[in-house]
Amino acid sequence: MRRKSKFEKLGIDPELLNLAEWPIVDTTGWDEADCNKYQARKTAVEMYLRDCATVREISEATGIDKKEISRYVDRCFLVDVNNQILGFRALNPGLHVKSYERNDLPKANAANFAGAFDLLLLTFPELRELIHDKALGTGKGASKATHSVKYILKQFDTKCKELGIKPNQYPRNTADKGRRSLERYVKDLKERHFGNEHVFGEIAAMMAKTVGRGEKNYATNFRPFSKVIFDAHKIDLMLTIRYTDPNGNVVKKGLKRIWLLAILDAPTNSVLGHLLCVKPEYSQMDVLQCIQNAIHPHEPMKFTIKGLQYPSEGSFPSISIPETQWAVWREFWMDNAKANLAKNVVDKLTKTVGCFVNAGPVASPLRRGLIERFFRTLEVNGYHLLPSTTGSNPSDPKRKNAELKALKQEINIEHLEELTEAMLAQYNCEPHSGNSGLSPLKAMRDKIEGGFLPRILPEHRRKELGLLIVSQIVTVQGNLEKGRRPYINYEGAQYRNDVLSQSAGLIRQKLTIYINLMDIRFLRAFLPNGNELGSLRVVGKWSKTPHSLETRKLINSFLRSEKREFFLNSDDYIHALSEHLASSKNKGDKNRLAHEIRYQRSQALVEQETFSEEYIDENEEVFDKETGDDAGNINTIIFEHTAIVEVEHNKTLDDDWEDFFKPMSF
Repeated sequence: MRRKSKFEKLGIDPELLNLAEWPIVDTTGWDEADCNKYQARKTAVEMYLRDCATVREISEATGIDKKEISRYVDRCFLVDVNNQILGFRALNPGLHVKSYERNDLPKANAANFAGAFDLLLLTFPELRELIHDKALGTGKGASKATHSVKYILKQFDTKCKELGIKPNQYPRNTADKGRRSLERYVKDLKERHFGNEHVFGEIAAMMAKTVGRGEKNYATNFRPFSKVIFDAHKIDLMLTIRYTDPNGNVVKKGLKRIWLLAILDAPTNSVLGHLLCVKPEYSQMDVLQCIQNAIHPHEPMKFTIKGLQYPSEGSFPSISIPETQWAVWREFWMDNAKANLAKNVVDKLTKTVGCFVNAGPVASPLRRGLIERFFRTLEVNGYHLLPSTTGSNPSDPKRKNAELKALKQEINIEHLEELTEAMLAQYNCEPHSGNSGLSPLKAMRDKIEGGFLPRILPEHRRKELGLLIVSQIVTVQGNLEKGRRPYINYEGAQYRNDVLSQSAGLIRQKLTIYINLMDIRFLRAFLPNGNELGSLRVVGKWSKTPHSLETRKLINSFLRSEKREFFLNSDDYIHALSEHLASSKNKGDKNRLAHEIRYQRSQALVEQETFSEEYIDENEEVFDKETGDDAGNINTIIFEHTAIVEVEHNKTLDDDWEDFFKPMSF
């Protein structure tokens, strides 16, 4: 008991006296002499701390001098570089628990230089700062770039001269001017600061900061739809676009930037929804469309490519598992891309979908490793097998003549959509190591049958989902003295309807407008009291052709540039944009043209469906579409000003596309 009182006076934590918690030593590979020496020391320390014998008795039992016993006990209570108690590790024969400390720098003709370099840096802190500055690039005034030891040595020697170190003094009195000591110090310095991006690069720094330290900072998700992950990936593939230039020539060009946007369910690895984008960069509208595709029940695709079909096991959760239709998630994980963080995207996710948004730290793709691996699987087992692939890197032999192959094979966006649909359906049905060998669909079905039901969007809110509809407060413009009827401005264009034009009392009043981002020719306006004012239509050259918000912004940027006269001379801004993109030599403009062609075709189909629903009654006689009368012209309401890619959807392609696929199992 007297020794425990001694430790209490010295302030040693009583928990440290629990020998069962001390780090142990494996002596399997030691020789017999070292094993006997270690065992005697360990026995002496245990007897001393348990207070079961006097120091004399311990010395007689172990053969260790009485003074050495006390020293060994003190060594055991020291801590290592990780602030952990050494314990029995301090008793290892030959272990130095304290670094050598030199008192004086070596003089001329000295033979022993042990500890001289550390003492030098302690004596002259300026030298230490210089080494850290050049080796780590973190000092004051540093160029944020590391330098080689050879360069640092020159700066080091110059600094020694500036500090008044003479040629007969250390380190200038050594044969290598302290080079070997400097090399060892710099090596140790970089090992201790491997998380510095200037030492081993940004990727290594990101890995060091986010991986392998501490515990997971988020709980494991089990319930389906508890967390989904969104990301966009540029596909390693070239496509073909056909269009008519302003001179009437049919032109065939290659497209290089194709984006795949996807949303995965983290607990089951299932693909919930996706979107293909052929623009140079995807936008917030594309993100919202992908989210909408993941929430709406998936519509099965009719394949025109021979050999493509959905697996017999299923395809997408909303098709194969009825309980997942209109399911929404609790957490939405994404990266910090500008389009992802757009206010409209965040607002729709938090207010309409009702979920938490987690963008995560910048430049940390490991937080989204699941979807990064998913994209890699699609590339290796799908897109890289196509003849027009650009390969995984600039030196990949697969990318040879990719553009020529794309023009020859004429793989277009419609082909890619079908291939992607088939690959994602196959992915959902293949065994996945993240699900203990179960397919994503099987894992989701088992969890739902086990009672882990997802949150379902109420039926009365499904029509209000409208992820592509945003609201904005605007002020009614007009001037009675100049005879200007009331109107509103939105994105550089005026909007009116008959009611607004005759309501002079609304001038300078605030209205709430709702905008469909996919077609901004029409706005829906509401008065301050909530009453609907009606649909407002854009006037002038914007009213003739459907166009999205991003198309309006693109044209406005041209109207502020040297292209202004070209657009003003046209009767239709959208037609002028198509002509400009078709005649442009910028390869990125071909992607934009492909997007506009695809958009106009989709809008034409929407208008046809709307027209059919509103004006064709089941009891009325349906006109023969082949007669060419007015009712039959419904299928010709297609973008007249831009050449449309004509795809024969009823024709079956038999180019052995099935040979491009192989199992995607992990």
